[in-house]
Amino acid sequence: MTAAQQNNHLLIGTPAKVIAGGPVLMRTCRNIFEGITIAQQQPVDRVFVVYSEMPEPKLQALEALHQVCPKATICLLIQMVEEPGVHEWLRSCSWAKECLDYLICPLSVKALMPEKASGLQDVVGMTDDEQDKDRRIRELGAMVMQDDLTNLKNRRYLRQFLPAILRKAELSQCQVTLLLFDIDDFKHYNDTYGHSVGDAVLRQTAKLMRRCCRDQDVVARLGGDEFAVIFWDIPDGQGGASDRRSSSQNHPRGAVFMAERFRSEMCDTPFDQLGPQGSGSLTISGGLATFPTDAPNAQELLEKADQAMLEAKRSGKNRIYLVGQPI
Repeated sequence: MTAAQQNNHLLIGTPAKVIAGGPVLMRTCRNIFEGITIAQQQPVDRVFVVYSEMPEPKLQALEALHQVCPKATICLLIQMVEEPGVHEWLRSCSWAKECLDYLICPLSVKALMPEKASGLQDVVGMTDDEQDKDRRIRELGAMVMQDDLTNLKNRRYLRQFLPAILRKAELSQCQVTLLLFDIDDFKHYNDTYGHSVGDAVLRQTAKLMRRCCRDQDVVARLGGDEFAVIFWDIPDGQGGASDRRSSSQNHPRGAVFMAERFRSEMCDTPFDQLGPQGSGSLTISGGLATFPTDAPNAQELLEKADQAMLEAKRSGKNRIYLVGQPI
């Protein structure tokens, strides 16, 4: 790869924060303002931006970068906790859908470079087999955090994401509400209709729950018929949420509303896989707990929500409980 070809890739920010595994094989600069200056002087094909080092408001900074290099792909290098906010950008901004992408850090230098870029093998010494192996490793890495039946996040993702979002919420003085729920008497339906029908019900439940949430809220399948939802707010200036619960007073009320709406829709949704009895036959029981009001950390938040869910079960099912009280 020639020097001119190599300069077509630009990294904005501190490489050590996001990249592991060797030197950076592209032009770098300290901040987005320097990046804009470089892009004005020399065309770039691909720009990598360390998300945590971007100035506020971040979306406007990215739009300014896009305006000086409209044909370049802009790839954000983000932490796991920042992923839902970036998803919201992709949904709400027309220009972002066309040119904005992201990678979850830490990652290797090889992951930054397009696999079929001209001359890549001469620089990093990767054969075709090695490139294919590197791609499969990244795909497996994504599978580790995703439930293969429902395409929701899985228990491992939730266990990593929840402490991270609580730290973020503490710094920004926001609240996070956790919902745990499962399908009432799911074992009966599984035993009666078979596991293939049970799997179809779980997939339909996942789609319904995802539809009832906002883009940044994280929905996960913990295993079996047990699910979790993390309701959280994107701090002001970090996203374009139209349904932001900005105050601590409104946050639990909003989470309760979405949880109750989902419970109601589960009751009204016809599950065709169950035949004539599938209409209005499935219900859920769940528990809600809020950080920091109900618990100071992730483990206690999970325990409090689980206790509330058990109370909902004991009280007759088909209901959502807040910690210490029904709704």
